[in-house]
Amino acid sequence: MSESDGRAEIPALGNAGDAGFQALVELSPDIIFVICEGYHVFANARGLAAMGARTIADLQDRPAIEFMHPDYRDPGTRRMRSLTADGEPLQYVEEKLVSLDGVVIDIEAAGTPLVFNGRPAALIVARDITARKRAEAELAAAQQCFHAAFQHAPTGMAILDGEGAVAEANPALEELLATPAEDIVGKSYWHWVDVTDRNVARGAFRDLADGRVESCRGDVRFHRADGTSRWVHVRMAALADSGSFVAHLHDVTAAKAAEQELTQQARTDPLTELPNRAALLSHLDDVLDLRLTQVAVLFLDLDGFKKINDEYGHAAGDELLRLMGRRLRGAIRSEDMMGRLGGDEFVAILTGPDCEQRARGMAARIRGVVRQPVLLPVGVVCVGASVGVAVGTGMDHDAKNLLADADSAMYQAKTARYGAKALAATAGTAR
Repeated sequence: MSESDGRAEIPALGNAGDAGFQALVELSPDIIFVICEGYHVFANARGLAAMGARTIADLQDRPAIEFMHPDYRDPGTRRMRSLTADGEPLQYVEEKLVSLDGVVIDIEAAGTPLVFNGRPAALIVARDITARKRAEAELAAAQQCFHAAFQHAPTGMAILDGEGAVAEANPALEELLATPAEDIVGKSYWHWVDVTDRNVARGAFRDLADGRVESCRGDVRFHRADGTSRWVHVRMAALADSGSFVAHLHDVTAAKAAEQELTQQARTDPLTELPNRAALLSHLDDVLDLRLTQVAVLFLDLDGFKKINDEYGHAAGDELLRLMGRRLRGAIRSEDMMGRLGGDEFVAILTGPDCEQRARGMAARIRGVVRQPVLLPVGVVCVGASVGVAVGTGMDHDAKNLLADADSAMYQAKTARYGAKALAATAGTAR
């Protein structure tokens, strides 16, 4: 090789040139062209394949510029003139070529001026970036779709950084939190989470951010800027290879209220609105699970209820039970539980080291409030109460046998008051 006016001079490639240089060019994974006086005079194997040609002759029936996409021909012409006439090297630029069979190829090309058989020419080295450009276009389209879905989603969405701070909030999240986006962005998402749920929310996000889980979800309470609160179902997952996370936040306040209402109904006696048998047994199980905690159970039965129920009918009996439920609820402390076991049987549950003493006092108080006259639509009626007390801990009782002990104590109290023969006349009617 030699130099003339700063240009490298190479022999006619494809003829009797340097064999080592030709081998290097032919085996290159890049597209290599030599363009002289506006026409291709050389193309390596990669170049011929990219253009759909078998030999260089297939490219020489029209100027090289015509193989460029029409959108790139004017700047391509200027760049080629700068290369060949002015000897200015071409830094990498992106262009589009059109092959012989009409396929558009995205390339990234650079060029250097040279002398080919004594004439000014240009050596073009290009890389086929069609697949990369397609992937970039698909990614851009996906990002555009995601952004559109993000902005118009009916539920709250947030993009979080690796520390859990909100990087972007959609309009639905602004509405959910009653807070404008500019006051949401930059704060950790658990800023709005109730303090009792905050550590759980923070820990779940940290497991996600550290890669211990692929996603996380759960119901937490959020406090809004207007002072109200909402139950929110939060789902989070990583945004692939971005270091960011997407959070979906759906207001489930109404569903939670309905769920709580159903739970309350399932655990409440519909007649007296006191806890029912299931709620009483569940609570008794819970306090006995504490093992060493002393528990007192009062089992009471209305004396004379059966007579009123039989004489005046079930409507009168139901009204009597409703009124007694109110009286009994007022006879206990807020930390104790009073419930209806069924029929005219009621149960109170007390806990604490002084529960036995309190239970004895409560039994006397209950008998007093029950025997007060009751005004029913059918007239004034009076009933009494037989009360039994059983005391134990989880070390020596379970819920059912402690309740059975209290029932037995009640039966003994009733027998002592009325005698065995009269007991049947005073017994309540199961309902």
